[in-house]
Amino acid sequence: MMRKSIPFMAMALIIAFAMPAFGQASAIDYLGYAWETGGFPPSDPGDMMIFTGVGNYADPIFGVDFGVEEVTFYMYDLVSTGEVPVGGGTVMINYTGGYLEIYRDAAMNADWGIAPPNPTSPSTFVDGTLFFKGSFNSMTMFLNPGGDGAYEGTLDGIGGTMIDDVCTGCVYTWGGSFTPADTGAQIPDGYDIQIDGVFEIEEAVSTENASWGSVKALFN
Repeated sequence: MMRKSIPFMAMALIIAFAMPAFGQASAIDYLGYAWETGGFPPSDPGDMMIFTGVGNYADPIFGVDFGVEEVTFYMYDLVSTGEVPVGGGTVMINYTGGYLEIYRDAAMNADWGIAPPNPTSPSTFVDGTLFFKGSFNSMTMFLNPGGDGAYEGTLDGIGGTMIDDVCTGCVYTWGGSFTPADTGAQIPDGYDIQIDGVFEIEEAVSTENASWGSVKALFN
């Protein structure tokens, strides 16, 4: 008995029916400062990266009113695997583990202070209502020979009101640029880098269910 082959276009449609689509990303912009145990640069294996920051813009979907509340960020427990040269003087640093927490706080009292951890950092960045908590499944930094760099990461959402109120089944991404203190950037004493980035969510869009028979009927 001859086996009937499935046309390429039909196979593509089957894959499309099986995979969720994603809508437009919504973002929160933020600015803050980070430090790494052992200092940065360099980033040595086992060093831990910690970041505290504040949001300065949020898409309307988040329902944030910066006139009466602040959005604060706390990233912690990211463990460096060390620097790896990737060419042209640029090094790549991968991190394992780690969490990101985002809070909404009517006290509007975020204060970096100096020489963290200190009496105000991270404490004044985690004293509101937990808006989002995520665990990193990837986090990578790229340090250029000129001193500046970029970073990118993805997270799994594990808690916070955002998960229930803003979207479900979302993809959470984290990325931006950074400038180390040794480049002359205006950074509070004791912090290693200034970070300017974006936290984005992208919600899965429901797709229409279709039977295999209805797919085959398209090619009859």
